[in-house]
Amino acid sequence: MKTRLSLFCVVALLFVASSCGNADMEKRVANLERRLNQLENKGVVRTQPSTPVASPQGVEEPVASNASFKWDNTLYNFGTIKQGEVVNYTFKFTNNGTEPLQIASTSASCGCTVPKHTKEAIPPGGTGEIVVRFDSKGKSGQQSPVITVVANTSPRQTRLNLRGFVQTS
Repeated sequence: MKTRLSLFCVVALLFVASSCGNADMEKRVANLERRLNQLENKGVVRTQPSTPVASPQGVEEPVASNASFKWDNTLYNFGTIKQGEVVNYTFKFTNNGTEPLQIASTSASCGCTVPKHTKEAIPPGGTGEIVVRFDSKGKSGQQSPVITVVANTSPRQTRLNLRGFVQTS
């Protein structure tokens, strides 16, 4: 009986997924990712000592549990571009915590996307940015690179998302 129920669930899921248009599915995924980021970025109270984070100078510093990102947005849809075009976008944030915010690293899910972040510690109330460069050379179709930001916040990782479509000529 359990096997039949599991099989029915899989078939139902496939039917629902195939009945939705690609644009609708992308919108749902983007909404879920945005909600996940919102939930992750709500201040989680730490009940254990701070964990060390390597600073850019290589010295370990304790994680400040009261540093916090407030993003202008965590998703940028660059629309439709032609293959070979480059998209540049700046994700801006404010430290709405009570301690300096230090970004330890930024990385992208593919080599076509290069993030650069503010190196200095951001004081409470201060602003910073992550500049992202997406190169569509050799790409085609729907693109969804993810940028992972590691900082002395709770949670330590934040995901930023690019979305768009690359057209071939």
